[in-house]
Amino acid sequence: MKGLIASSLFIAMISEQKIREVITPKINEMDAFLVDIKVNTSNVISVFFDRIEGITLAHCTQLSKFFEEKFDREKEDYELTVCSAGLDTSFKVEEQYKKYIGHEVRVLLNNGRREKGIILAYDDNLILQTKKKKKGRRKEYINMEVIIPKKEIKETKLKINFK
Repeated sequence: MKGLIASSLFIAMISEQKIREVITPKINEMDAFLVDIKVNTSNVISVFFDRIEGITLAHCTQLSKFFEEKFDREKEDYELTVCSAGLDTSFKVEEQYKKYIGHEVRVLLNNGRREKGIILAYDDNLILQTKKKKKGRRKEYINMEVIIPKKEIKETKLKINFK
């Protein structure tokens, strides 16, 4: 009777919390904000950050080099991607709402209702300027402000307009 030999390969993983602790001061120094960190079981690490003025390749390179100084690639055996939060992804942090004041967004509420409008403000609530169709009138719209409490927002995405 042949026995099975079990072997296990242990990959040292860097926790999301540890990454956050190490890179947040550098991100703040760059006048930027952290949007998200993803670490999968294969030790593929993705760091998403942004700035009000936008992210350049130089910003991504600077943060990537800083990360590699703090986490030894030989010891940790990780794959790293550092980039801005994509325009097509949903907002994850409050700073994204503030960055896009004056821009059009689509909002999905917890109750399934959808709103679309231009962000006017974001503090305790999201305030949108929307266009609502006048009752009984064709192609006539009225501008309205819609106030949405933060806790009612399930997802917000930037509406990308190609002009």
